Amino acid sequence: MDQEFVSNLQTQLREFVFATSSEKINSITNILSTQFYIHVNCIPALVEISSSAPESQVRQLAAVELRKRIIKFWEQVDEQTKTSIRAHLINQIQVETDSLTRNALARVISKIGQIDLPLNTWPDLLEFLYNGCLSQNVALRETCVLVLDSLLEATPEALSSHFAKLLELFSKLVADPESIKVRVSTVEAMGKIGEWIEIDNKSDIQYFQNLVPSMAQVLEVCLASADEDNASRCFDVFNTLILLEAPLLNKHLGELVNFSLAVGSNKELDENLRIMALNLLVWTASYKRSKLIKLKVVPTLIKSLMLIATEPDPEDVDDDSPSRVSLRVLNTLSTNLPPSHVFPVVAENVLLFVQNEDPLVRKGGMMTLAIIVEGSVDFVRDKVGDLIQLVVNGLSDPDKRVQKASCLALGCIADELSDEIAIYHEKLIPQILGILASSENPENTKYACNALDVILEGLGQKINPYLQHIMSQLVVLLENGPPSAKPMVLASIGSAAFAAGEQFLPYFKEIVPKIGYMMSLNDSDDSINLRGVATDTMGTIAQAVGPNEFRPYLEDSMKLAFEGMAMDRSNLRECGFCFFGIVCSVFQEEFTKYLPIIVPEILKTLQTPEKLMFDDILDDQEDEDEGSGPTISTAISEEKEIAANCAAEIFTFTRSGFLPYVTEIVTEIVKLLSHYSENVRKAAISSLFSFLSVFSSMSASEPWQPGLPVKVPVHENVLSLIKLVLPAVLEVWDEEDDIGVVTRLLVELKNIMGIVGPAVVDGYLPRIYENLELLFKKEALCQLPEVDDGGDQLDSDELAEYDSLLISAAGDCLSELSSILSQDFIPQFNAFFPLLLSFYKPTCALSERSMSIGCLSEITKNLGTGIQPYAESIYQVLISGLSDPEAEVKSNSAFGLGVLVQNVNIDWTPQLPTMLTALSGLFQLTTNPSNVLDNACGSLAKLILKLKEAIPYSEVLPTWLSNLPLKSDHEEDQAVYEAIVFLLESSPQISQQFSAAFKTVIHNALDDPITTITDDVRTKLTNFSNQ
Repeated sequence: MDQEFVSNLQTQLREFVFATSSEKINSITNILSTQFYIHVNCIPALVEISSSAPESQVRQLAAVELRKRIIKFWEQVDEQTKTSIRAHLINQIQVETDSLTRNALARVISKIGQIDLPLNTWPDLLEFLYNGCLSQNVALRETCVLVLDSLLEATPEALSSHFAKLLELFSKLVADPESIKVRVSTVEAMGKIGEWIEIDNKSDIQYFQNLVPSMAQVLEVCLASADEDNASRCFDVFNTLILLEAPLLNKHLGELVNFSLAVGSNKELDENLRIMALNLLVWTASYKRSKLIKLKVVPTLIKSLMLIATEPDPEDVDDDSPSRVSLRVLNTLSTNLPPSHVFPVVAENVLLFVQNEDPLVRKGGMMTLAIIVEGSVDFVRDKVGDLIQLVVNGLSDPDKRVQKASCLALGCIADELSDEIAIYHEKLIPQILGILASSENPENTKYACNALDVILEGLGQKINPYLQHIMSQLVVLLENGPPSAKPMVLASIGSAAFAAGEQFLPYFKEIVPKIGYMMSLNDSDDSINLRGVATDTMGTIAQAVGPNEFRPYLEDSMKLAFEGMAMDRSNLRECGFCFFGIVCSVFQEEFTKYLPIIVPEILKTLQTPEKLMFDDILDDQEDEDEGSGPTISTAISEEKEIAANCAAEIFTFTRSGFLPYVTEIVTEIVKLLSHYSENVRKAAISSLFSFLSVFSSMSASEPWQPGLPVKVPVHENVLSLIKLVLPAVLEVWDEEDDIGVVTRLLVELKNIMGIVGPAVVDGYLPRIYENLELLFKKEALCQLPEVDDGGDQLDSDELAEYDSLLISAAGDCLSELSSILSQDFIPQFNAFFPLLLSFYKPTCALSERSMSIGCLSEITKNLGTGIQPYAESIYQVLISGLSDPEAEVKSNSAFGLGVLVQNVNIDWTPQLPTMLTALSGLFQLTTNPSNVLDNACGSLAKLILKLKEAIPYSEVLPTWLSNLPLKSDHEEDQAVYEAIVFLLESSPQISQQFSAAFKTVIHNALDDPITTITDDVRTKLTNFSNQ
């Protein structure tokens, strides 16, 4: 070793440590990088300095720098020097007295071990570490377990044959009597081994499960001593173990949940510790949902979390707090568990909370209501009236915090149930406007505007009585309101315009210049955020007033939108794409002139890389492979999502004008199918099918016909796009583990099959059938089951609403296949029939029973007489479905029974009394939930047409006619009015007996423009009505 090189390097390191100016540090850094760290000799030199320098700071820095250089130079070091360095490092960590230097040396050993162990060139390392962990020297135990933990993270495969021995060692170290460092590092190391335990290795799972209590005891010790850093490290381990397929925590999950809940509820503990415990519950609710139900802890969990939610929040909306994280847990429970396990418990406690004298308790109740609606939409649909009453009371609460929470709850409910909420506009809008008029709190103004925004969006023409009052208040707030509320004010103006349509014209010329001004702001982050919302709002207003009114403002608005995009701020680019997508729908082909500017912006976004790798910079104090790594911009992914949607929108409305850009755009969107963000993948799927739909509509000369081979050839452009899109999308389906992405794929596939016909699946049916079969067997990747302690699958008869959407989409997709294939689907139906029947059991969820009956009914309709071999089995299921407790299932069963009788040519007379009795129960309903009365009427019409001579008309017609005309399901109109025409033409006695009822029904039906009947039937009904 060149001692002069060592001496000079040590001098530079010492000067670096004690430098007092940035200029000096930069100068030394340059010298080190250009004169020392370019030679392999720096490795042995740094080893020597890390051991011999008199100052501990210099020894530590030398060890840190040594670790950084190992990756680059270790292979260049000769074998004799390597052997010497290994022995020297092992010796040095036993004698080094400075803990920071010792830890730095431990990381050097780990770094070398990562290279040597896979090559078996340091065979003594593991034995030394094992013995060191059992040493009486506490410092050595700390160091050796730290190295093992690091090696398990960096090169676990090289240690896999030692896992059993290491776990046995860790079972001792986790209870180390002297050092919390040993115990915490051991917990971390155990977690890393846990990640490698296979789901079918029951013995290893059981062994690990027996160690969990001792791991939890380490966490308890950290919490008891308020050791936030070590507690965080332990919580990280448990969070990771929760995510694993192997049920390593299941045996003790109940205790862990209770422990986390107790910590999260303990107001005496530091808030950060409480937040960590509650975050563990977030992961538990996401990944152990069935186990939570089996443990019967959900009600207790909800009640305790609701109490935590009543605690005060910090002023900064971005700061976490126990109350905010508790709401996050509640939201996760609501979206992952069946709503029947969540909403009733929440509702019961909300009713108690809102009556409490403490406004924080009332606020907590309303916040909980707001946060759980997302996962209970269908479950609460028929309870909207009760929810609105709670909200109305909250909006008039004297405490502003409760008002704010009530506004949030209303916004969440309206966002999910806009049509249902619109009915209660007379109760809600005046109260919200009252809050806006009286509020002096910017946050309350913002949340009130948000509630107003989502209500107005679904209000339609019902807005007219309020429009003047709404606009006058919003204009005042736009000019003089708190800055933080102005984005929501703008959004509310946009929703008001959307609802009002042409009725917005009186306000149009006053408001557009104000919004145009806000589209030009750029002097702060808040201004830029406002600019983005203004851009969105301008597009909505253009849509409301139409092309003729907006045309004078189009050029200036487009110019401002382009200028905003040029600022390269993701939120402005997103809003710009949204603006282009809306405005192109207004101006359609006229918008084509802007494509040479817009399309390059879309491509720029779609092609923007998202992974940024930091270089190995010498003055970076983090190791390049530990502190940096890839970073991903969420903002860019959201921009890509919106850009893909924008491209599809623009092609939809500009059509031939977009053709020169299609190939390049589609090629980029196909790449997004493998994007890490599920939202981007969903957008890519929707956009690609949208492109396919537009191509089909541009080229189709005649409607498709069912069956394969394809009877109506499709245009070569459509065929080329099918060959590009379908294989790529099916590859996503094969590998996708996100329920939302698969659901979107099924919905889009079903829609495109209806548009393009059998050509879109020609050549791809085996893969489609295979994936659908996996979904119906609940074996798809996105349905990966939870596994109990013994390896048994946990199953819940009920589904979370996202699972329900998946199963429903699968059923819709299968029934659409029967539509486009018709008789060619019959051989495949033989495989799917028992799977569909398996979803109709009393223990199955409503969504499953509804899917089963609905899918069978649609297939029965589509297969026509081909369904006859299955008629008896389907009939029994449908009759059972007519007595189902849920209206949705009754409605589907009624429809199915009608088409079954219509299509199957057997003597149905013996079954007629049973069918009429089953249908009669549906007519006892006073409302039309899920179109149940309409489908009952349609079914009875088909029975009349099929069994003309057997129907007891005097018993049937009074009830039937009293429920006509149909209220909403006009697909049944044709059968209903064909039956009426038949009765009028074939039975003068019946015609005369029920003449007044017939005329009333016919008059109302003919007056309704939505009534869907053939011209022949309409003519006959008109003639009868005029008699």
